[in-house]
Amino acid sequence: MISLLLPLFQVPALGQSSLLLPDYPASYVVTEDDTLWTIASQFLRDPERWPEVWTPDTYLDDSDLIYPGDILLVSFDGGSPRILMQRGDRMMEKLSPSMRPQTLTSAIPAIPLEAIENSFSRNRIVTQAEFDAAPYIVANTGNNLAIGTGDEVFAPGIWPTGTSTFEIYRAGRHYWDASGEVDLGLEVEYLGFASIEATESDGVNRMLINNSSKEIRVGDRLLIREQSRINATIFPTEPASHLQGEIIAFLNNDSLASQLDTVVINLGLRDNLEIGNILSIRQPGVTMTDEVECSRMSFKERFSNLFKRDSLQLPAEEIGVILVYKTFEQVSYAVIIDNTAPAKLHNPVVSP
Repeated sequence: MISLLLPLFQVPALGQSSLLLPDYPASYVVTEDDTLWTIASQFLRDPERWPEVWTPDTYLDDSDLIYPGDILLVSFDGGSPRILMQRGDRMMEKLSPSMRPQTLTSAIPAIPLEAIENSFSRNRIVTQAEFDAAPYIVANTGNNLAIGTGDEVFAPGIWPTGTSTFEIYRAGRHYWDASGEVDLGLEVEYLGFASIEATESDGVNRMLINNSSKEIRVGDRLLIREQSRINATIFPTEPASHLQGEIIAFLNNDSLASQLDTVVINLGLRDNLEIGNILSIRQPGVTMTDEVECSRMSFKERFSNLFKRDSLQLPAEEIGVILVYKTFEQVSYAVIIDNTAPAKLHNPVVSP
C-alpha cells in the first residue's frame, strides 16, 4: 500500500525542506516502543517543531493519536513539508448494523501544556547557601504593614549583572535523604516577582513588586527569574537509563496525592533525569503468611516457627504514572498524570 502512494509525492525544491533531516524516510511504520519524540526525530532536525508538519487524519475518531502499526508518510503542500498518517492495514470488523474498528493498541502520548500547567508548582529547590546569599527585602517605602502588588521595597545584596527582574521566595521545608544525613535541598515558596526601579546606594536597590500571590514580608529573598523549559506540547519520554527512587513529599503537606497533584521525588539532575521523563509509581506488594505451607507442618513445627515463619512478599504493582516538569540537582517536581490508587509517601518511582 505504501508503494502505491509514493509516486504521488512531489520532490521538494531546494530550500523547501529545511525542517526535514537530509536523510529523512519517505515513510515510517510506528512501533510499540516509539514515543512522539522519537518519531519526530526520524523526520525533523528539531523534533519540537512537529506541530508545524503534522497533518492529522480528520476522518479518524481520534485524529491526533498515533498508534503502533500506523504508517507516516512525507508529502509537500506548496513546497512545505507535511507528514500524513495512514492507518496501515488494520482490520475492520463488521458489526450489525454499523462498522466498528477493531480495538487498537496503546497510543503514543503527547500532552498539551495547557492541559496540566495549572497543576505545576512555582516553588523551587535551592541550597541553603544559595538562599542565604540572595538579595533580600529589608523594608518597604511606605507605611503599609502588608507588602503586595504595586508596592516599592528596598533590597540590599550582591546583584547579578544584566538582570533587572527577580522572583520573590520564602524559605520552606528542608529535604533530607532516608538516613537524615544528606541534605537534598531547601524548598522555597514562590510569592511573586519584582523589578529594579533604581539603585539607591551601593548594593541597595529600590524594587517594584510587579505581582504577588501572597503577602510579602521583610526577609523574603530575590532570585533570578526561572526561564520555562517546557514547550507548548510535551513529548513524554522514558529516562535514558533505569532509575529508581521514591516520593519524599507532597505539596501542602498532604498525606495522599491523586491525578494532577504534584509530588517531590528524590531523583534529579545528578541522576540524568530530564523534564518530560515519565516514571511509574509502584505500590509495594503485601507480605503474607503462606497458609498452604503452614498446613503441611505438624503442630510442634508450627509452634516453633510461630515468630520466625517465612512470609511471602507479593510483587509490587503499578498504581500511577508521573511526568517530571522541574528538575533540581538532587530532587524533582512531577505531576501525577494517571493513577488507579492514591499515591503515598515513600511509594517507589521507577523507570516504566
